[in-house]
Formats: sequence, structure tokens, C-alpha cells
Amino acid sequence: MDQVFFWILLLLSLSTSFCKYVCINEEKTRDESLRYCRQKYTDLAPVSNKQDNDKLMELYPSANDGVWFGLERKDKWLWSGGGAVTWTFWNTGQPNNRNNENSGFINKNGRWHDVYPGTTRPFFCYRAIVVKQEKTWEEALGYCRKHHEDLASVASETEMLLIQKELSKHNTTEVVWIGLRFLSEDWLWVDRQMMDYEAWSQGGKPLCPSTKMKCGALQVTRGTKGVWEAHNCEEKLHFICY
Repeated sequence: MDQVFFWILLLLSLSTSFCKYVCINEEKTRDESLRYCRQKYTDLAPVSNKQDNDKLMELYPSANDGVWFGLERKDKWLWSGGGAVTWTFWNTGQPNNRNNENSGFINKNGRWHDVYPGTTRPFFCYRAIVVKQEKTWEEALGYCRKHHEDLASVASETEMLLIQKELSKHNTTEVVWIGLRFLSEDWLWVDRQMMDYEAWSQGGKPLCPSTKMKCGALQVTRGTKGVWEAHNCEEKLHFICY
């Protein structure tokens, strides 16, 4: 194995933060929480899988019986950032879908409830950070881990929409680095996020990329937006942290 491969494996072993979420321990209504998250971060927090749900429990504020996150009901249950709810962790008897119970909160056991949005609670925000410095993939990874948490993973359609929302606020390179890397014969997220959502470009997932093309990037302005591609790891691009 080459030196870069060992280096990446070491970084994978050190990655334990997985903190795309921020807990705001202030009591606000659901609408106030949404406005706050969109002003200060990106949006109220979505949950893409069990790993995400467990992470919210690690950040859960003490002595609270419910915390707002991005779950909301229109014709069906969706995330405030857009996109369908693909995993659910409803408590027994929930959702009961009573009139005006169109918002969701998560309790200290990681179970979801529907509730009237006018009550006040702490809340979880989701953050994606656009860094407009041109760096190689490895340099971008190092920067994110030094100044933020990690290079961003894209765990769901909702997270893709939220990252695109952040990118729309900036003029960036045509593609931007994300935390996607080809390692041990497959593509992995360096924050150890599950790979149960994929959004490869028209050519599909590269199964055997060349040595220089083992880093993943997200298309921003060229062709179809919001798809991944294998990219030359040494090219200097803007990137997304969380």
C-alpha cells in the first residue's frame, strides 16, 4: 500500500466527531427555531439514518423532554430542508396526527413525537460550511479538521439540498471537494458516515479509478448540479466542511 493510503486510513481512525449538528439550548417555538437555524447555520437538523439519530442523543441537552429538529408535516412528513423522510424513529402511538400537530420533536430516548409547533423547546441545527480557499483534497481535509469538524458527507437527498442551498450563496469553483474517498476497493465517507445514499453523475460510480482520481467532488456549475464525480486529488478546489 502507498503512503497516501496509510495516511488516509490513519485519518479515518481518528475521525470520531461526526458533528454536522449544533444543539441550541434556548427555548424557542418551532418557527423561531427554524428562523434561527437558517440565519446562523443552514437549517433545522434532518436525520438521514440511525447513526444520525444516535448522534443527536450524544448532543442532547440535559433536563429537557423534547428538542425541535427538522421534521414537519405538510401532506406527508418531510424535512424542513426538503426531501423525504426515509428512516423513522417514532415513539409508541406516534404520530397521532391530531389537528395542528404538524411539527416533530425528538425526546431524550431518541424517539420522535408530533406536536403543536407553538410550544417552546431547545433545538438542533444542521450546518454546512463553504470554504472558498483552493486546496487539494488532502489539504481540504486537514483544514476542515483543524478549523471545523470534517469534510462534509452527503448522507441523503435532504443533505444534498441543504449543501446546494449553502453553495448558492457563494461563487465557487465548478466542483467542490466533499469527504468522499476511494479506499480498500470502494468509495467511503472519511467521517465514517453510512453509504446508503448515492448521487453519482451520469457515468455512474467509478469502480476502479486511477491513483490520481480517487477523491470525490460535488458538481456545482458544470452540467447537472448536485452530483458526485471522481476527481484528480491534486487539483485545488473550494470545499464543504461541517
